[in-house]
Amino acid sequence: METPSSDTDEPGPPILVPRRQLPPPLPRGRGIEADLRSLERHVCDGCGGKGEWNPAKTQLVCPYCGKHFVRNSPPPLPDLIVEHDLDLALACIDAGAGQADPTERRVQCGHCHAVIVRSVQTVARHCDFCGSPELLDYQDISSPVPPESLLPASVSQEKAYHALKAFLASKWFAPNDLKRRNLIERIQRVYLPYWTFDAAAECPWTAESGTYYYVTVTSRDSQGRTVSRQERRIRWQPSSGQISTSFDDIVVSGSRGLDAELLTALEPFPTHELVPYETRFVSGWQVEHYQVPLSDASRSGFGVMEAILREMCGREVPGDTYRNLRIQPEYSNKTFKHILVPIWLLGYQYRGKTWQGAVNAVTGKAHALYPMSGWKIAFCVIALLNLIAAIIEMLRQA
Repeated sequence: METPSSDTDEPGPPILVPRRQLPPPLPRGRGIEADLRSLERHVCDGCGGKGEWNPAKTQLVCPYCGKHFVRNSPPPLPDLIVEHDLDLALACIDAGAGQADPTERRVQCGHCHAVIVRSVQTVARHCDFCGSPELLDYQDISSPVPPESLLPASVSQEKAYHALKAFLASKWFAPNDLKRRNLIERIQRVYLPYWTFDAAAECPWTAESGTYYYVTVTSRDSQGRTVSRQERRIRWQPSSGQISTSFDDIVVSGSRGLDAELLTALEPFPTHELVPYETRFVSGWQVEHYQVPLSDASRSGFGVMEAILREMCGREVPGDTYRNLRIQPEYSNKTFKHILVPIWLLGYQYRGKTWQGAVNAVTGKAHALYPMSGWKIAFCVIALLNLIAAIIEMLRQA
């Protein structure tokens, strides 16, 4: 940990740490030509209904007659998932401005500001994120980038329901009756937009390296006696070095329609399991259009990389502590992808207030916002105050 301290000695000789090649850091917690038609119809040849992607069966199923759809065409090759040149895309970002898909329309919730992709024939009645009926026409942002890969949903609605119930039951501060009631009244299936970023990094660093040493200090106590004690001091030396590493799939959410705490708690998403985009995977699901454009997302992504590099460089500084760490990262081979990830959104009512939960439809990880029990909080506060009082009493008697 970097700890400030005052100088006690003259600086020592500089320390040059040999350059190190480090493996990519583990993920925290971690398509320009594709055509997005999320609501393209997959018509059942038995009853004429629209097929929907069933996570439990991992295939298209007609919700009316139960018929399973058979793939009529060969699956796309995995190498169709392309890492796109970030610098080139940012330089050409205005080239496709105003190119909208005439078969789709986008509506934006006036309450939570989520943007949802629908067919032009669909009249939206409620937001799939918060349930609000306030939906407005949404003007496409410039140069839309369609996704070309996604994570197919594999967690069923039933499993998502029980995962959220188990999450609420595990929270001690939640009211007891919340854990017992069947409160979930709305379940929606949604694909959220994400960006991923890759890069190679060369990062020179400089810092002041501190080494602990101890000196004997004498003083007099209240009775005039000479007493000695050991005092820790720090000897500072300038140091420098360089690390080389790479980043793979640093993810940045493109959504602003979901509570940030809720969304972060569902991560990470297993991006190594991405498959090429196919309409069958999103059939019957709502798809949110990204609201964080590529330029903003890339700044966030490389901000995450820089924070990781700072931690990695800090571990390279020799000695017991350090201060004034400075890094100068340089990135190359910068690429990106626009992907879709599936989640289940669950809304429930408790004592007249609406609360929101979500489940990662790939890993099954659940999280929810929930009310806190007043009497449980009061119990903990009283117990803490009693503990403090007991400690003070023990110190008085010592």
